Amino acid sequence: MRRTKTVDGFHPYNVGRLCQRAPRLRPCTPRGIVTLLERYNIDTFGLNAVVIGASNIVGRPMSMELLLAGCTTTVTHRFTKDLRRHVEHADLLIVAVGKPGFIPGEWIKEGAIVIDVGINRLENGKVVGDVVFEDAAARASYITPVPGGVGPMTVATLIENTLQACVEYHDPQGK
Repeated sequence: MRRTKTVDGFHPYNVGRLCQRAPRLRPCTPRGIVTLLERYNIDTFGLNAVVIGASNIVGRPMSMELLLAGCTTTVTHRFTKDLRRHVEHADLLIVAVGKPGFIPGEWIKEGAIVIDVGINRLENGKVVGDVVFEDAAARASYITPVPGGVGPMTVATLIENTLQACVEYHDPQGK
């Protein structure tokens, strides 16, 4: 598929542009998270950001978005030793592993910003995130709910990318 039509932002060209600090169509979930932070007037410059999960869909592009936003960024993954220590030092924590309750609330730094990307359906049908919400909310200054937090921002960014691709298609010179 053409890079100009891959509005999810995952075409290698678009990921490469993000790496080169010249993004065009950006991966939707990471960009949606940055937009959410911007809309709440959260100054990210100098924050110690920790991304849990190194997927090509969220973790890796999220790390690039956070670097562009001025964060000192650490990406953790299944081989990371002493994950708790990383979480306890995070001013901004983004969790995208797909495991319900993976991060206990007591690990959250007081006043941290917690973005829970996980969407997990329990056997009883309840949808929960990767973070134990109630416990984490008691410590965090901001926390996204699951459902209803990051998901709508992903959709909004997909629509934004679609509109941008349409404009660029009809006016490739940007006039």
